[in-house]
Amino acid sequence: MENLHEKVDHILEDIIRIRRLIHENPELSLEEYNTTELIYDTLKETDIKLEKCPGGTGIIGLLTGNGDGPTLGIRADIDALPIKEETGLDFSSKTPGKMHACGHDLHTSVLLGAALVLHDMKDSFKGKVKFIFQPAEETMQGAKMMLKQGVLTEPEVDHIICLHTWPETDAGKIGIRHEAIMASSNRFEINVFGDGGHAAHPHKSVDPIPVATQITDGLQRIVSRKLAPLDSAVVTVGQIHGGTADNIIAKEVTISGTVRTLETRVSEQIHTAMTEIAENIAKAYNASAKVIFEEGSPPVINDAELVDLMEQTVTESLGEDAVEYLLEPSLGGEDFAFYLQEVKGMLFRLGTGNETEQSRKGLHNPEIIFDEKAIPTGITAMSAFAMNYLNR
Repeated sequence: MENLHEKVDHILEDIIRIRRLIHENPELSLEEYNTTELIYDTLKETDIKLEKCPGGTGIIGLLTGNGDGPTLGIRADIDALPIKEETGLDFSSKTPGKMHACGHDLHTSVLLGAALVLHDMKDSFKGKVKFIFQPAEETMQGAKMMLKQGVLTEPEVDHIICLHTWPETDAGKIGIRHEAIMASSNRFEINVFGDGGHAAHPHKSVDPIPVATQITDGLQRIVSRKLAPLDSAVVTVGQIHGGTADNIIAKEVTISGTVRTLETRVSEQIHTAMTEIAENIAKAYNASAKVIFEEGSPPVINDAELVDLMEQTVTESLGEDAVEYLLEPSLGGEDFAFYLQEVKGMLFRLGTGNETEQSRKGLHNPEIIFDEKAIPTGITAMSAFAMNYLNR
């Protein structure tokens, strides 16, 4: 692994520069034109065959090793979030209201680094590596879009991996977990219908606002009273909208939010319970309710053999202390799960925390600072894993 570490050290300064450039210039989902061009410009002088995705956001690179073998897909998401940055970094976002608060700038730079390292070591492994720089993860559109474009074909990808930043794990460490590591992400919307009227005469109309409050309260009891205690789930109401003026009884109220589970079965239970609660409460007050349940990404379920190989790889390349076994999955969602419906794969965590409070902020927090010590760790782990996988 000495040669690998030397190659990582050789490119590290440039990769950190690229990461900061991406961080300064965040682009939202399906707007990642400049980020795509930066990725292309970084790799265009290599032997990696590059293909830009239709629409101008996202890019796929194919690297061929020394001899026949399997194809490993490695994916990084490249989009930012609509968040105003409050980190105080010298390279803070220059675009008001946009920020890389989920660490996708690190994901992109780590995969770029791994691509450069593996390119230099292509005579040391067999098979192929497909580098997938995916747009629009935050809106859950990107993976499905790339799958529709045939990202896992020509050549067919045998397995696929990705990483995700994790502030709860120290920078310099890799977090791994068997089975479920991230949850499904589903959206719900409940429309509550009354008939409107004058605020001075509530008895002459059906007011959907108090009905909506009771439905909202009922939704909070689904997890504690409708599910088995060992079934993990989150039901969060994120928005309630209704009414147009203080002296008018609203005709309609909309409740919307998210449901996160680790099993599709549990999502279906929640959908059923949500419908029963909303419709029956509304009926009790002569109102009506319509529940819309939109399935987002499924849970991310890791392949056991790949997790074991990553543990072995990290131990060999970074040391035993660099491996952290994650006891609990996250109920955050990831559209990487859509790839796993087609091929087996694995998501692992890239530790980004340190002794500072800001490094331990939650993902999507406007103040979060990711420790750049994570970057060489990610490049090393990803590159070494690829070579171990292709040569086993």
